Amino acid sequence: MDDVTRENTELLEDTATRKAVFEFLSAAYLNEMSFEFLEGLRDSRIELEGELGSFVDSLARADLEEVRVDLASEYARIFLGMSPSPVAPYESVYVSDLHILMQEPRDQVLGEYRAEDIAVVKDLRLPEDHVAFEFAFMAHMCQKTIDALRSGDEPEAQRCLSKQREFLADHLLAWVPDLCADVLKRARTPFYRGVAVLTEDCLESDRAYLAALAA
Repeated sequence: MDDVTRENTELLEDTATRKAVFEFLSAAYLNEMSFEFLEGLRDSRIELEGELGSFVDSLARADLEEVRVDLASEYARIFLGMSPSPVAPYESVYVSDLHILMQEPRDQVLGEYRAEDIAVVKDLRLPEDHVAFEFAFMAHMCQKTIDALRSGDEPEAQRCLSKQREFLADHLLAWVPDLCADVLKRARTPFYRGVAVLTEDCLESDRAYLAALAA
Protein backbone atom coordinates (compact mmCIF):
# COMPACT_ATOMS: atom_id res chain seq x y z
CA MET A 1 0.00 0.00 0.00
CA ASP A 2 1.59 3.31 -1.01
CA ASP A 3 1.53 6.42 1.18
CA VAL A 4 -1.31 8.11 -0.69
CA THR A 5 -3.55 5.04 -0.36
CA ARG A 6 -2.64 4.69 3.31
CA GLU A 7 -3.47 8.34 3.97
CA ASN A 8 -6.80 8.05 2.20
CA THR A 9 -7.64 4.87 4.10
CA GLU A 10 -6.99 6.65 7.39
CA LEU A 11 -8.99 9.64 6.24
CA LEU A 12 -11.88 7.37 5.28
CA GLU A 13 -11.87 5.75 8.72
CA ASP A 14 -11.61 9.08 10.53
CA THR A 15 -14.39 10.60 8.44
CA ALA A 16 -16.68 7.63 9.02
CA THR A 17 -16.14 7.99 12.77
CA ARG A 18 -16.82 11.72 12.64
CA LYS A 19 -19.98 11.10 10.62
CA ALA A 20 -21.26 8.67 13.25
CA VAL A 21 -20.66 11.19 16.03
CA PHE A 22 -22.45 13.96 14.14
CA GLU A 23 -25.39 11.64 13.44
CA PHE A 24 -25.59 10.76 17.13
CA LEU A 25 -25.55 14.41 18.18
CA SER A 26 -28.15 15.31 15.57
CA ALA A 27 -30.48 12.61 16.86
CA ALA A 28 -29.87 13.56 20.50
CA TYR A 29 -30.91 17.18 19.94
CA LEU A 30 -33.69 16.71 17.40
CA ASN A 31 -36.31 14.78 19.36
CA GLU A 32 -37.06 12.98 22.57
CA MET A 33 -35.15 9.71 22.76
CA SER A 34 -37.17 6.78 21.41
CA PHE A 35 -37.21 3.31 22.93
CA GLU A 36 -35.47 2.03 19.78
CA PHE A 37 -32.73 4.64 20.07
CA LEU A 38 -32.04 3.65 23.68
CA GLU A 39 -32.10 -0.01 22.73
CA GLY A 40 -29.56 0.62 19.99
CA LEU A 41 -27.40 2.65 22.36
CA ARG A 42 -27.52 -0.15 24.93
CA ASP A 43 -26.53 -2.79 22.39
CA SER A 44 -23.88 -0.75 20.59
CA ARG A 45 -20.17 -1.13 21.08
CA ILE A 46 -19.64 2.60 21.16
CA GLU A 47 -17.14 3.69 23.83
CA LEU A 48 -18.03 6.90 25.63
CA GLU A 49 -16.45 8.62 28.59
CA GLY A 50 -17.76 10.58 31.56
CA GLU A 51 -21.42 10.81 32.46
CA LEU A 52 -22.56 9.76 29.01
CA GLY A 53 -20.44 6.63 29.19
CA SER A 54 -21.81 5.81 32.63
CA PHE A 55 -25.33 6.37 31.34
CA VAL A 56 -24.82 3.97 28.43
CA ASP A 57 -23.34 1.36 30.77
CA SER A 58 -26.37 1.67 33.05
CA LEU A 59 -28.76 0.78 30.23
CA ALA A 60 -27.78 -2.89 30.45
CA ARG A 61 -29.65 -3.20 33.75
CA ALA A 62 -32.26 -0.46 33.32
CA ASP A 63 -35.94 -0.48 32.40
CA LEU A 64 -35.64 1.25 29.01
CA GLU A 65 -39.23 2.43 28.97
CA GLU A 66 -38.73 4.11 32.34
CA VAL A 67 -35.53 5.69 31.08
CA ARG A 68 -37.33 6.87 27.94
CA VAL A 69 -40.07 8.55 29.95
CA ASP A 70 -37.54 10.29 32.20
CA LEU A 71 -35.55 11.56 29.23
CA ALA A 72 -38.71 12.72 27.44
CA SER A 73 -39.57 14.81 30.48
CA GLU A 74 -36.05 16.21 30.57
CA TYR A 75 -36.07 17.02 26.85
CA ALA A 76 -39.40 18.84 27.19
CA ARG A 77 -38.14 20.77 30.18
CA ILE A 78 -34.90 21.86 28.50
CA PHE A 79 -35.86 22.35 24.86
CA LEU A 80 -39.65 22.55 24.53
CA GLY A 81 -40.47 25.36 26.92
CA MET A 82 -41.73 23.19 29.78
CA SER A 83 -39.72 25.20 32.30
CA PRO A 84 -39.22 28.87 33.27
CA SER A 85 -35.93 29.11 31.33
CA PRO A 86 -35.83 26.70 28.37
CA VAL A 87 -32.96 26.46 25.90
CA ALA A 88 -33.70 27.43 22.29
CA PRO A 89 -31.47 25.23 20.08
CA TYR A 90 -31.37 27.69 17.18
CA GLU A 91 -28.43 29.69 15.88
CA SER A 92 -30.57 32.79 15.28
CA VAL A 93 -31.49 32.99 18.97
CA TYR A 94 -27.84 32.98 19.99
CA VAL A 95 -26.11 35.13 17.38
CA SER A 96 -28.65 37.48 15.78
CA ASP A 97 -29.06 41.03 17.03
CA LEU A 98 -32.67 40.41 18.06
CA HIS A 99 -32.01 36.96 19.58
CA ILE A 100 -35.17 35.56 18.06
CA LEU A 101 -36.03 32.85 15.54
CA MET A 102 -35.82 33.06 11.75
CA GLN A 103 -33.07 35.66 11.45
CA GLU A 104 -30.11 35.88 9.07
CA PRO A 105 -28.30 32.76 10.40
CA ARG A 106 -31.29 30.66 9.37
CA ASP A 107 -31.09 32.04 5.83
CA GLN A 108 -27.35 31.44 5.73
CA VAL A 109 -27.49 27.79 6.73
CA LEU A 110 -30.45 27.17 4.44
CA GLY A 111 -28.30 28.44 1.58
CA GLU A 112 -25.54 26.03 2.61
CA TYR A 113 -27.96 23.10 2.67
CA ARG A 114 -29.39 23.93 -0.74
CA ALA A 115 -25.91 24.29 -2.24
CA GLU A 116 -25.17 20.72 -1.16
CA ASP A 117 -28.59 19.35 -2.22
CA ILE A 118 -29.91 18.84 1.30
CA ALA A 119 -33.61 19.24 2.02
CA VAL A 120 -34.79 19.68 5.62
CA VAL A 121 -37.81 17.53 6.37
CA LYS A 122 -40.73 19.98 6.27
CA ASP A 123 -42.92 17.79 8.47
CA LEU A 124 -40.68 18.64 11.40
CA ARG A 125 -41.74 22.30 11.18
CA LEU A 126 -38.48 23.55 12.68
CA PRO A 127 -36.28 26.43 11.49
CA GLU A 128 -33.30 25.24 9.51
CA ASP A 129 -30.75 26.63 11.97
CA HIS A 130 -31.75 24.08 14.62
CA VAL A 131 -28.59 22.50 16.04
CA ALA A 132 -29.74 19.03 14.97
CA PHE A 133 -29.90 20.14 11.32
CA GLU A 134 -26.48 21.76 11.52
CA PHE A 135 -24.99 18.53 12.85
CA ALA A 136 -26.84 16.59 10.14
CA PHE A 137 -25.22 18.89 7.56
CA MET A 138 -21.78 17.98 8.91
CA ALA A 139 -22.67 14.28 8.74
CA HIS A 140 -23.86 14.75 5.15
CA MET A 141 -20.59 16.45 4.19
CA CYS A 142 -18.66 13.62 5.83
CA GLN A 143 -20.55 11.15 3.66
CA LYS A 144 -19.82 13.21 0.55
CA THR A 145 -16.13 13.14 1.53
CA ILE A 146 -16.26 9.37 1.88
CA ASP A 147 -17.97 8.98 -1.49
CA ALA A 148 -15.37 11.20 -3.17
CA LEU A 149 -12.46 9.32 -1.62
CA ARG A 150 -13.90 5.95 -2.64
CA SER A 151 -14.33 7.13 -6.22
CA GLY A 152 -10.83 8.61 -6.35
CA ASP A 153 -12.08 12.19 -6.68
CA GLU A 154 -9.46 13.92 -4.54
CA PRO A 155 -10.47 17.51 -5.47
CA GLU A 156 -14.07 16.84 -4.43
CA ALA A 157 -12.93 15.24 -1.16
CA GLN A 158 -10.83 18.30 -0.39
CA ARG A 159 -13.73 20.61 -1.28
CA CYS A 160 -16.00 18.75 1.13
CA LEU A 161 -13.42 18.94 3.90
CA SER A 162 -12.99 22.66 3.26
CA LYS A 163 -16.76 23.12 3.45
CA GLN A 164 -16.84 21.31 6.80
CA ARG A 165 -14.05 23.53 8.10
CA GLU A 166 -15.91 26.67 7.01
CA PHE A 167 -19.29 25.57 8.37
CA LEU A 168 -17.75 24.61 11.68
CA ALA A 169 -16.05 27.99 12.04
CA ASP A 170 -18.85 30.17 10.65
CA HIS A 171 -21.76 28.44 12.36
CA LEU A 172 -21.31 25.67 14.93
CA LEU A 173 -18.38 27.19 16.83
CA ALA A 174 -20.08 30.59 16.81
CA TRP A 175 -22.91 29.50 19.10
CA VAL A 176 -23.05 25.84 20.08
CA PRO A 177 -20.54 26.17 22.96
CA ASP A 178 -22.95 28.70 24.52
CA LEU A 179 -25.83 26.31 23.90
CA CYS A 180 -23.90 23.56 25.68
CA ALA A 181 -23.25 25.83 28.65
CA ASP A 182 -26.97 26.56 28.91
CA VAL A 183 -27.86 22.86 28.69
CA LEU A 184 -25.35 22.04 31.43
CA LYS A 185 -26.96 24.64 33.69
CA ARG A 186 -30.41 23.10 33.26
CA ALA A 187 -29.87 19.37 32.67
CA ARG A 188 -30.52 16.99 35.54
CA THR A 189 -29.95 13.65 33.82
CA PRO A 190 -26.50 12.26 33.03
CA PHE A 191 -27.62 11.73 29.44
CA TYR A 192 -28.18 15.39 28.57
CA ARG A 193 -25.25 16.59 30.67
CA GLY A 194 -23.14 14.01 28.88
CA VAL A 195 -24.45 15.06 25.47
CA ALA A 196 -23.52 18.67 26.19
CA VAL A 197 -19.99 17.69 27.22
CA LEU A 198 -19.61 15.39 24.20
CA THR A 199 -20.77 18.23 21.96
CA GLU A 200 -18.15 20.60 23.36
CA ASP A 201 -15.41 17.98 23.02
CA CYS A 202 -16.53 17.07 19.49
CA LEU A 203 -16.46 20.66 18.28
CA GLU A 204 -13.00 21.34 19.66
CA SER A 205 -11.51 18.06 18.42
CA ASP A 206 -13.07 18.57 14.99
CA ARG A 207 -11.70 22.10 14.79
CA ALA A 208 -8.20 20.82 15.55
CA TYR A 209 -8.53 17.82 13.25
CA LEU A 210 -9.75 19.79 10.23
CA ALA A 211 -7.13 22.49 10.83
CA ALA A 212 -4.40 19.84 10.86
CA LEU A 213 -5.64 18.40 7.57
CA ALA A 214 -5.44 21.85 5.99
CA ALA A 215 -1.93 22.55 7.28
